[in-house]
Amino acid sequence: MPASPVTGKGIRRGGKQYEAIHQALAAAALHALATDGYDGVIHATVAEGAGVSERTAFRHYPTKLELAVAGIQQLPTYDGWLDGPGSCADRLRRGLAIGAQHPEWVVPVIAACVAQRHLEPELLRAVRQHVLEPRTESMRRFVEEGRRSGELRKTLTAESMAALDLGLFLRSATGMFALGRGSARVERLFAESWPLLAAPGHEDD
Repeated sequence: MPASPVTGKGIRRGGKQYEAIHQALAAAALHALATDGYDGVIHATVAEGAGVSERTAFRHYPTKLELAVAGIQQLPTYDGWLDGPGSCADRLRRGLAIGAQHPEWVVPVIAACVAQRHLEPELLRAVRQHVLEPRTESMRRFVEEGRRSGELRKTLTAESMAALDLGLFLRSATGMFALGRGSARVERLFAESWPLLAAPGHEDD
């Protein structure tokens, strides 16, 4: 017999309540992965964090790997953060302000996935496909437009900007660079990154 579209009493697969639970479990899985590593991605723990039963967690994500990958997919991709009107400096500040609303989880998540790279290579593959590559693509559009307008260095590439981005968060995660919060975080990150991105004559934008 085909699987029932109903995953629980009154909850139909694909419905709003189902999707809300699916999202809550993924968010709880991200939190577990970032704070306790892959070993911490346990259905019972994640279910508790999402406010649902362990059985429901297994219905949505039957395996530990699926649960962890769903968590990874919750990390922001920067899609649209650097787009829109304004100068490159304006757009960078706007993107940093959006980022300031998100927890700094990319470094601990990558560390957790690197630690499991031989046992669960799909974790790092998910990080590349769902996080790092989309972020680099967003930066590629930003860099290409900025180089054409003369606001960004001609030698700047999306890959070097992405390396700078990840490097700043790595320094923060290791205690070498205090990001701060809110507007202070935005200005601190802008002050660190913009001089390395700006073309001569645009350093003070």
